[in-house]
Amino acid sequence: MFDREVVLSSARPGGHRKTFGALVASVAFMAGALVLPAVHAGENGPKFEVLYTFTGGNDGAWPAGNLVADKKGNLYGTTSAGGPNGAGTIYKLAPDGTQTVIHAFNGVDGNLAMSGLLKGSDGNFYGVTEVGGRNGAGNVYKVTPKGELTSIYEFGASNVDGYTPASDLIWGQGGELLGTTVNGGANGLGTVFKVTLDGKLTILHSFTGADGKYPAASLVMDAAGNLYGTTSNTATGSSGTIFKIDASGAFTTLKTFDHASGFFSHVPLTLDADGNLYGATGAGGATGNGTIFKLTPGGTFSVLYDFTGGADGSEPEAGLMLDGKGNLLGTTNWGGYQYNGTVFKLSPDGKLKTLHSFDGTTGSYSRAALLRDKATDVHWFYGTTYAGGSGSGVVYRVTK
Repeated sequence: MFDREVVLSSARPGGHRKTFGALVASVAFMAGALVLPAVHAGENGPKFEVLYTFTGGNDGAWPAGNLVADKKGNLYGTTSAGGPNGAGTIYKLAPDGTQTVIHAFNGVDGNLAMSGLLKGSDGNFYGVTEVGGRNGAGNVYKVTPKGELTSIYEFGASNVDGYTPASDLIWGQGGELLGTTVNGGANGLGTVFKVTLDGKLTILHSFTGADGKYPAASLVMDAAGNLYGTTSNTATGSSGTIFKIDASGAFTTLKTFDHASGFFSHVPLTLDADGNLYGATGAGGATGNGTIFKLTPGGTFSVLYDFTGGADGSEPEAGLMLDGKGNLLGTTNWGGYQYNGTVFKLSPDGKLKTLHSFDGTTGSYSRAALLRDKATDVHWFYGTTYAGGSGSGVVYRVTK
């Protein structure tokens, strides 16, 4: 019923980043102050609807991660704060709009879930928290649809194993979970890791700085088992890299970003059937407001779109969706008519269409990738905003 080709990036490292907490506080303040009149689409334009508004209380606050869905149309997601214990929640949103907290984090079992959930063939969901856990450095967890949570791996037993896992997990070819940590590893600059469901962790790569540092985006894997990802910075001041880890474990830097190509890529890459990689940067480009880019299997890099910071938005921080017609759909964290971010569609000829400009009441600062409902005649896309609504974020749907 639902389809999403990619999963989300995570928070922006600034210098030696440890958590997303500072930006959490600043966005919360701005969200409460910035509520402006809505700009509505034309009669034949895209349709937009808020499905749920978080109160910031027991239902959670500040949803930053992607949504997943079951066969009955229920949506599942996480909030990075709020809930009965103030440490965030895992929630279910029914098709009739009823929201249920299926698990409330308590700090010991995790805290600050900035990423979304990964659904397993066993019906359970898998995810990470940035901090909390027994060592205070985040964890990998499993949660059942009824909310029973089990910690699979606790980061921080030593710095070598990494800490601050901030990105969504993906499945490996052998049924293990693959992800990144922003910090830690052999050099303290982040890792790519693999963990089995019984908790055995393997570091696939520890970043050195020369090959990138602070990976905040999740991974994507091709049919041959090659992994691709991004880092948000390097040791030389260049602003991040695109990397590959092949099936044998060999690491290659495919691209080092500069100001013209964009920088601070916290966005997971999207892979098409021809092996092209698509992604976005949160800054840089022609006007400094971020870019959408393409990298071919042969290594040719091109900027497909430079955000202006106006009605088209700025600072994309969510993964891109590639539809059957070659359009790329995504969200921006800022910009738009009301400076609260946008939902956009970029056509193969490089023309960008703003599907929705968030106005505060309809949400603010979308950091989550879109989830597509393929069961309806009208293609709805579901997402979350980190703030807005009553100040603590919303779940929404929009057509293209």
